Amino acid sequence: MVIRTVFSLALYCSRCGKIHTHDISAFAVKKAQSRDLLCSCGQIQATITGVCHSQYLLKIPCVVCEVSHIICLDSKAIGRKYTDRDSVHKIYCPNENIELGFMGEREVLEAIIADHKQEFERMIRENSCNGLDSMDGYDENIENPQILFEILNKIHDIAEKGHIYCLCGSTEIEAIVLPDCIELQCRHCSGHQTVPAASEKDLLQAKELEVIELIPSKCSRHNQ
Repeated sequence: MVIRTVFSLALYCSRCGKIHTHDISAFAVKKAQSRDLLCSCGQIQATITGVCHSQYLLKIPCVVCEVSHIICLDSKAIGRKYTDRDSVHKIYCPNENIELGFMGEREVLEAIIADHKQEFERMIRENSCNGLDSMDGYDENIENPQILFEILNKIHDIAEKGHIYCLCGSTEIEAIVLPDCIELQCRHCSGHQTVPAASEKDLLQAKELEVIELIPSKCSRHNQ
């Protein structure tokens, strides 16, 4: 019988948005002891505390709820061998059903992270969305590609329904991807609208969007 003593957690950082993988040893986190899991930027992503044999409490800050969630990882979840991408254990915000991270084999977690990045880059290269003529300005320094990718998906869905337009009357819209947002610009009058895309809170707000109206540039200057 093989008893697993190490499991891996891949968690999103509430400060920089990156995802960082941590290897947790059952021997390193004993009963009533805590360990901070740090992102490469220095932010505490979570605190794990041993409760009893093969049971841990994970305290994770949530940018959506603006509180820390306490999640129990028991022996059943820890002892399972997550050998493929469909079997990884996803850690969710219990209130908003937003992914906070994953638990599984390090190799599988790293493959999932790499796939998310590749999928995001593929999405950026595609120009097939109705109503969005081009996807310019991809920046390799984007710190949270998954959130940006999901918000970009949402914008595509809205555009396919014909619900992205400029108040000047034009529907010829292009999207410019910036490190922390997506800038929508009207090709007719240079009107614009910005959709934030840097945090879980931005993702939650984007999911509520049904229509995006661009403000004509003349109106923007007048209002300023």
